[in-house]
Formats: sequence, structure tokens, C-alpha cells
Amino acid sequence: MRLHVNKQDVIELEEIEDNAVTTSYGRQFNIQVGEDSARLSNLVNTAVRTHFEMPDSSRLSEGGRATKAAADKVRPAIFREQDSRLLRVVYKEMAVRFADGVSRDMQRKILNKFGLAVRVRSNFDSKQFVVYDPEGHIHAHKVVEISNELTQMEEIETASPNFVSEFPREAPPTPAASQWHLNFRSAQGHHQDADVKIRDAWKHTLGSPQVVVAVLDDGVDVEHPNLRDNIVSRPDPNDPRDLFGRDFFISDDEHPEHFNPKPKLFRYPYHRMQGNDIHGTPCAGVVASSGRVDKIFGAAPRCKILPIKVFHADDLASELRVADAIRYGALFADVLSCSWSGPRSAFIESAIAHAASGSSELKRGLLGTPVFCATGNGSSNLVSHPAKYPDAIAVGATTDQARIADYSNYGPEVWVSAPSSGGTVGIMTTDVSYPNRGFNTGSHSAGGADGLHTNDFGGTSSATPLVAGIAALMMSIGQELDLTSIKEILRDTSDKIGTGYSGTPPHSEEYGFGRINAGAAIDAVLAYVNA
Repeated sequence: MRLHVNKQDVIELEEIEDNAVTTSYGRQFNIQVGEDSARLSNLVNTAVRTHFEMPDSSRLSEGGRATKAAADKVRPAIFREQDSRLLRVVYKEMAVRFADGVSRDMQRKILNKFGLAVRVRSNFDSKQFVVYDPEGHIHAHKVVEISNELTQMEEIETASPNFVSEFPREAPPTPAASQWHLNFRSAQGHHQDADVKIRDAWKHTLGSPQVVVAVLDDGVDVEHPNLRDNIVSRPDPNDPRDLFGRDFFISDDEHPEHFNPKPKLFRYPYHRMQGNDIHGTPCAGVVASSGRVDKIFGAAPRCKILPIKVFHADDLASELRVADAIRYGALFADVLSCSWSGPRSAFIESAIAHAASGSSELKRGLLGTPVFCATGNGSSNLVSHPAKYPDAIAVGATTDQARIADYSNYGPEVWVSAPSSGGTVGIMTTDVSYPNRGFNTGSHSAGGADGLHTNDFGGTSSATPLVAGIAALMMSIGQELDLTSIKEILRDTSDKIGTGYSGTPPHSEEYGFGRINAGAAIDAVLAYVNA
């Protein structure tokens, strides 16, 4: 089935047969796609219970048979995006963003023409609405068809089914080591060009607490002893409930859990990515671990972190809520770090473009907010979305041997690369501090018996927050740097490791403009501000 992502571009969605059966536990969706069937079936069933009004049968009372019967009528459309192979599921909602200048009266006329009503208006974009057919005639495949029609209307900037989708958080494990990625030590056997020369940058700044990096992921352990001093306090001064970030996986902005961005979902075995909220805390540590415990530092140990939870482990997430999270991040942070990939979404692309282009209500104002995104860990010559979007800054991964990591996706969109796993060692960073939770559940060889740190983080998931942290260092000195200047300084000061560079300035599809050099970047910022 074809999906119009904007007025020019079309992508192919492959429909998946669900073979739904009704049991005493309610309707169960059975996906038959080979060896991945069990995982996808679990994702769909969880998504239907979470997002599509089908209550979990374990919570149904004896008097709730009518509710269960209604819930059992839920029949979503289940697709895989042809290029990325990511799961996308829709039931009966669409997202619509009207073009500038379209009056409220015209908006109502357009919605009435299609028999649509407003479910909710976005708190972060006054022109964006979630709509549905209250009569129930538009659902599943029909949602895609109507969305395509709306997309072609001149009054509509973009429209899309309100998909819940797969957003992989990938961090392949590797053997343990210390923080070689920040500072080269010859005795450890790493290549002398493998690190980012962070101590050269720290001679001038450890970062400013006025500079905030938003980590959009599966939650951040805000009580971690190496993170708690660097968690931003009350990011939204106009909402007293916003103490230290939000959870956008929660669909209701008024729900108390919406204001809790901590890790929440854990399933045995607790050290594995699948089923566990253990990815965002290591990312936050790569950005701004304070070093108070065991001298484990992030790139910008005096900058602040804004935790933004967009995922509950591997459960399918609403693309529209991910876009809302990006818009929220741009309101209250100077840098956004996104260590995940996802399907192509016009609303996520629009949110990143809004952050990058700048606006008076954003924390960075008209300067533009850098959004750093992981290229992906698929060993592919196709950079993943959202890193592929023109307004994102795509980050690839290199190893301790100063070579491209073999898993790092590559292509013309790669801007820079940064050290991560894939060589002989991985990245030492913060881990979820809850007992028996996280990549390191309490092993000295995995990062320490206290379980506070892991030494096997990696992938483009680790490279991305490293670059975000170095950008925060740059902004700590050059507060007036606009986005173009930030990108140009990163481009011009990165080390041209490896081969395959061409053009002016030299660019490689594997390394981008090179492996980032924090010391050289800060020197260039100092030259810029003192000019």
C-alpha cells in the first residue's frame, strides 16, 4: 500500500496478515513472518492494548464483559515499511497539520467534508490535530487512504495516519575498557587517533549549566549519583508539574506519569536491551556524567540534561508523540540527542525542521537548535531516519582503532563520526542504578560491582550523545553560535581518519567530514568569539 509522506514523496507499506483469534483472554494477533513472528506478534498485541482502546484482559472485571466485547472489535492495519522493514500499526486516528493562514472555519469545513472530528489539539503546535471518524467508518486501511487525500490538499501542510511504530534502540555490546574515547592512553593499546581529544577542550571549559542537552530515549535515571546534579530543574517554568522532563509515550499530557521521564519498564533478563528501559541512562552519561563517582565523565560534565522519555523499551510508540517530544525538547533545550532510528514520518521530519530553523519561542530562539541523530547500526549504505532528514545532523561510529565501525550505517547524509564500540573495547558510561537492572547488573568485569556504570555501551547510540555533548561545550563558550556555524565548525575541525574522502571540503560517506575533535572545535569557537 502506498503512503504519501508529503505532496511529492511516496513510500511503500507492505501489509502483514494478522490471523487474529479470540480467546478467553481477548483477541490475540498472530503475525506470521518467519522466525520474527513471535516478537512482532507481541509488539502488536502490546500496542493494541496500550494505544487502541483494547484493555488488558487481566484488568477486566466480571462485570466488564461489554467492555471486553467492544475491545475485541479492534482491527488495526499492520504494515512493514518496505525500505526500513520497521513495523507500523494504525487503527482509526490521523494527524493533520494545516498550512499557515488557513482559518479555523476552513479547517472545520475540510474536516467535515471527510466526516472527521478533532480528538485532541497538540500542546506544542497550534496547527496540528489528531482527528478521527466518530461514526467509526474510517479505520485501518481507510485511514491511510483518507490521509493520502488530505496530504494533497493545498490547505494541508501534512497529514498522516497516527501510526504507532518500531523505533530501534541499538547498542551492540563489546568487551570492557575505560574511557578511551575521551582521552588516548598509549598503554591501553588503542590507536592514537581514536579519541576526541577532550582534555584539550576541557582546558577552556567543562561546560556551562546554562546549556541544556535533551536526551530523547527510553528514560533517564535522574537519581544516578553521576547524573542527579546535572538534571535540569523545572524545564517548563509555566508548568509546576514539570520537575525534570516528561514521558511522551504516555498519550495523556494530564496524566501524572507524563511528568515522570525515568526508566519504568523492566523484563527479565534485565541486562538485555529487549524489554528494558536501559538505553537512555548510558546516553545521558556520555553527554554529561559529572565524574563524581569513579571519575566517569561525560563530554560536557557541567552542562545540564533534559530527560525526555519517548519509548517504553521496545513497545511500539506513537510517531506523533515522538514529534511532540522533539518540539518540547526544542522549547527547553539547546541541543537534542536522538540515539534511535524509526520509519519515515512527515511529522517527525517537520518537528526536526522546526527546531533547526529556529523560532522566537524556542530556547535557542532564531539561532537554530542542533538535532543529532544516529545513522543506525545496520551495516547498511542507507542512513536511517530521522538521521536521513536534511535538518538532522547524522552521526556515525568509529572504533578504538580509528576505523569506521562495521555496523555503522553510511551514506552522503553522514555529517561527522565519533568513537564507539566495534573495535576491541566499548564505552564506559553511566548505567541504570536500580539494583539488578541495566547492562551491568552488578559485575566488576562489566563496569563495577555497584552496577552504577557499564563498560560495554556502544553503537551509533553512543557516538551520537558524544557529539551532542561536544556541541554543548561549544555553546558554553559561543552562546551566539547559530546552527550553521556549529555545523561548519564540526565539519572543518574533524580529523580525516580513514579513507574515501572527496570533494571540497573533503567528505566520506563512512566518516562524514571526519571523526570529531573536541579540542580543535573549541579552539575554533574561541577564534570565532574573539574575532
